[in-house]
Amino acid sequence: MLSYNLDSFESAKKLIGLCEKYKDQMDIDVICGRYIIDACSVLGVHSLIGHTVSLEPQTNDVSLTRTFGEDLERIK
Repeated sequence: MLSYNLDSFESAKKLIGLCEKYKDQMDIDVICGRYIIDACSVLGVHSLIGHTVSLEPQTNDVSLTRTFGEDLERIK
């Protein structure tokens, strides 16, 4: 699992944009406590602003997960 701090509307916008880039290749879940939200859901992700969330790519492709993690580090 990957971690991301949703500290502003700008960080939420960056995260959603990144996840939309990967939406044809895999689903990405945003996990905050007991809530699991689709990472491409604008309203869902914006509802978690102010929290550090976990991201869980739903794929068995290790290289795709690694590439997503590298892209996530670039937008932090």
